[in-house]
Amino acid sequence: MEFIGILLIILVTTVLVNHFCARFGIPAVAGQLVAGVVLGPAVLNMLSYNEFIHYFSEIGVILLMFIAGMESDQARLKKYLKPSFLVAGLGMVFPIVLVYVTGICFGISSVHSLFLGIVFSATSVSISVEVMRSKKVLKTKEGMTLLGAAIVDDVLAVVILSLMTSLNHPSDSLVGLLTTILTQILFFIAVFFIIKWVVPYLMKIS
Repeated sequence: MEFIGILLIILVTTVLVNHFCARFGIPAVAGQLVAGVVLGPAVLNMLSYNEFIHYFSEIGVILLMFIAGMESDQARLKKYLKPSFLVAGLGMVFPIVLVYVTGICFGISSVHSLFLGIVFSATSVSISVEVMRSKKVLKTKEGMTLLGAAIVDDVLAVVILSLMTSLNHPSDSLVGLLTTILTQILFFIAVFFIIKWVVPYLMKIS
């Protein structure tokens, strides 16, 4: 029955935080993040990250991204594709350079500093979408540009990290690198195929 108590604390806290954030004009997701820090081991230690919270958080992210996809305009995303790539590029370069230089100053190796920089360059699409949804700017030019940039950021960060992970094993770096590249190519081909043909077919028969 412990999980019921955990779920009750999370739900009650979320409702209260959403209420006060709405009154003060603060994005609810920002208040929820602060509430998580306060309730977690860092402050009150009322909740700890466990398997139950992990699975529920995964479900929450999936639902949030699904809602974002339902509210996104694919035509507008394509329209603002170029500025999205520009914003995404700048949004990756600055964190990578800043974290890399900081890591070198703290005596961290070049490879590890670069790895940390790429990790910090990844954008949380779900949080960005929720903030823009709460401010009702998701469907504007700026909102579509930021959403596209966040998606590009995440995809590029995952691709680069996977390539670096393969190169980090000298014994089978070539085989691992080729396998990683082939896997990513097949994945994007499968996603394109599903979006181009499978999804429209499912929409017609539903």
